Amino acid sequence: MPQANALLFSPERPADLPPHIRHRVIAPLSYHEYSWFMMFALWKFIDTEFALVVQEDGWILDIGNWSDEFLNYDYLGAPIHLARVDMPEGIMWMREFSWCEHLSKPDRIVRPVLNGGFSLRSRRMLRALIDHPQIRVEIPPPDVMEVEPIHMSWFHGVLNEDVQLSAVLRPQLEAAGLKFAPLDLCLQFAVEDTGPLHTGLNAKHLFGMHGWWRRLAGIDPLTVRYGIARQLADQSDGERTIIAMLQARGYRIEFDPKPR
Repeated sequence: MPQANALLFSPERPADLPPHIRHRVIAPLSYHEYSWFMMFALWKFIDTEFALVVQEDGWILDIGNWSDEFLNYDYLGAPIHLARVDMPEGIMWMREFSWCEHLSKPDRIVRPVLNGGFSLRSRRMLRALIDHPQIRVEIPPPDVMEVEPIHMSWFHGVLNEDVQLSAVLRPQLEAAGLKFAPLDLCLQFAVEDTGPLHTGLNAKHLFGMHGWWRRLAGIDPLTVRYGIARQLADQSDGERTIIAMLQARGYRIEFDPKPR
């Protein structure tokens, strides 16, 4: 990517950080504080027109698969298993790619959550909730689990910034002129969850990768470590395709030895 700058936010500067990567010390963030930082503060530290967001469990797979077409949009990320589906009878949230069957129905609008952990965002998107204060984060009442230990949860992970931006607030953001990449380009950009959407995927064309269960553990030698057992990974045709692609690229694959 021409004219790219690298910026790392972390509580401590890594001892082996290459000199071309700028470092900013940031206080430790909770899971939800991270979301508020992404939606309301990151823009203050970005001086380019676009920012490629890469969490520690993501990486660029092949720089040769970069496309300037990515820059035609304000937000680009891998579609995950969760989506908002607008139906005549109201809004439904669907998990485990169950929303795929609604993509071809004319009376449905399907808005898959586009993963934020490896995502490309324009400066306009980084500032969207600053420049358009009428667009407000929407948090419905949680489900309260009354069995002990008592806790709260949201079926659709609404506290996560990528759920907010790419699904909850997407209609308002699009009305304000912000553009989200179409599903086919998102599938080319990166992968997180795999499912029926990835049938026939040519994994060699992927630009990036993200997922807590599938991490880049080393570069010498190239190593990907799965946080799940091989048996679970093999249950997904898409994941088997990803594994085969990584092995063809010379990655060593490690799995959690304990079935879960």
